[in-house]
Amino acid sequence: MKLIKNIFLTFFLLINLSINAFSVEGLATTYKVTIQQIALCEAAASTLSSCSNPVVVYETDSGEIDIASTSEGAAAATLGSATSAVIGTSYSHVQVVMNRLITVAGSGISDGSATCGTSGGSAGTSSANGVGAANGTNVDKVVAAGVQGNPLGNAGTPLTAITSDSTAGAGANGNVGNHAFFSWRVALSKNFIYDGIVNPSVSVAFGTNTAMGFTSGGGTACIAYAAAPDVTVTIN
Repeated sequence: MKLIKNIFLTFFLLINLSINAFSVEGLATTYKVTIQQIALCEAAASTLSSCSNPVVVYETDSGEIDIASTSEGAAAATLGSATSAVIGTSYSHVQVVMNRLITVAGSGISDGSATCGTSGGSAGTSSANGVGAANGTNVDKVVAAGVQGNPLGNAGTPLTAITSDSTAGAGANGNVGNHAFFSWRVALSKNFIYDGIVNPSVSVAFGTNTAMGFTSGGGTACIAYAAAPDVTVTIN
């Protein structure tokens, strides 16, 4: 009898950044992420800030996945095997580790004073913000998830390295610095219990209408960042 083979894992692309300066989100016409690790989190003690007894179901470089080029509700990638999950255990959250560098494109979005696009400016790195240009157009640009010196939010943890559970780092809600990766936790719409028999179906809906963001600060306009796509996940 077949056990679970694959879970469609396209629901982890939530980057709900906490940014102190004025910022506005708009349509991302490109939104490419690279996933490094995915884990299921036990329901008994997991929260958005902590993944309890993580079970790693995927751990390799996914390559870039462009969710902006995928039809709404369709799977952007098939990653992972759930056979490591404990039979009968309830899982309430999923934790994903991604590269902080994300390729995005967008234009016509305000940073509070200028109307910005991703053309011009400079690419982001793990230690520097990406910058677009006033009145810029849609051109693919690498930016880092999170604005330097600001937290990722309660569900995010900046990481300098990938570990077996990837919950260590700057800590949940820790400020972003020179971090190559980050982990992000999301609550499932209902708990998933692995029975060792039935292949789960995964319903995923997402959109990138507000996944491109710009802000300003320290005398720099059009600081570009990846904002959160709209994501809803159900595992049955």
